[in-house]
Amino acid sequence: MQKLLTIVVPTFNMQAYLKRCLDSLIVEDSLMNRMEVLVINDGSKDESSLIAHGYEQRFPGVFRVIDKENGNYGSCVNRGLLEAEGRFIKILDADDWFDTEVFTAYLRRLGRVDEETDLILTDYTKVDESGAVIRHYTYPIPYDQPFSFQEYKGLDYFAHHSLTYRTGLLKQHGYKQTEGISYTDNEWMYFPQLYVDKSVYWNLDMYRYLMGREGQTMDPKVQLKGIPQRIIILRRMVEVLNSHKGQPEAEGMGYERLRSFVLHTSKGIYQTFLVKLDRKDFLADVLKEFDVFLAGKDRELYDRIGEESVLKGVPVRYVRFWRRFGRRFPVDALRKVFRRIRYGA
Repeated sequence: MQKLLTIVVPTFNMQAYLKRCLDSLIVEDSLMNRMEVLVINDGSKDESSLIAHGYEQRFPGVFRVIDKENGNYGSCVNRGLLEAEGRFIKILDADDWFDTEVFTAYLRRLGRVDEETDLILTDYTKVDESGAVIRHYTYPIPYDQPFSFQEYKGLDYFAHHSLTYRTGLLKQHGYKQTEGISYTDNEWMYFPQLYVDKSVYWNLDMYRYLMGREGQTMDPKVQLKGIPQRIIILRRMVEVLNSHKGQPEAEGMGYERLRSFVLHTSKGIYQTFLVKLDRKDFLADVLKEFDVFLAGKDRELYDRIGEESVLKGVPVRYVRFWRRFGRRFPVDALRKVFRRIRYGA
């Protein structure tokens, strides 16, 4: 019998978190046998591989460890997809976990899903180290009913924690993530959806997304260093999106929704450098190079970023200012001026 689900667990030096992650996947035998868990050990220097092999020994035919040289997140996803035997595929980061009870319900429902379904969307929750809820994420889509991207153009962002793809869809179109860099979860949220036809949403709050771990990609210090890597991925997004512009299938694949995703991602990078971070001159050339690329590749998107990048409470288009004067707008100073005007202090 074909495996119903492949879960790919990219793992690099996660000994402190991996046991919680893998424990959350242990369900009743009849369901365990319908899935495979591929722990892709990306050259860890700690006890991650030893921990994972322990599960492989306890649950043969379900857990499988693949030890490989370090190639970063994308290389783990690529290897997992290459090895995947499940009808569907989902990524679970090694420092995250599933709510086991909800996961059980998810597996039962997955066994009854339509053969033509390409994407299953589920809820997720951000939590801290203790498991306390930071924020719950859901979607304004009818539950358990097929939907198309054209119907929900306002939803430009489906987090990778929410996504389960039909494995055959990814293999059919030769999906492959960029290797050697981080932030390729953005590719998982984007490129497969160019080919998705039939989707369904289940309001099952299954995924627990850990926030606040030192060294994770969402750590502000790591984000700073990661801007050049995020721009590599963003350039690829822009190029692929424009290669589909005007093609007959563009509307069916939610072209405008994906275009909004690129706009959202681009604005986030500009804002991270120009507003949120301390001055880092070494990033200026990287962002400028991307800005020039964008102006030549997609002038409409370039102009929209300039028009829509307006700070809340500070009526200034900071991207336009940067483009014109070549320096960051003194946002903090302007905020002080507005506070004096508003509050007299």
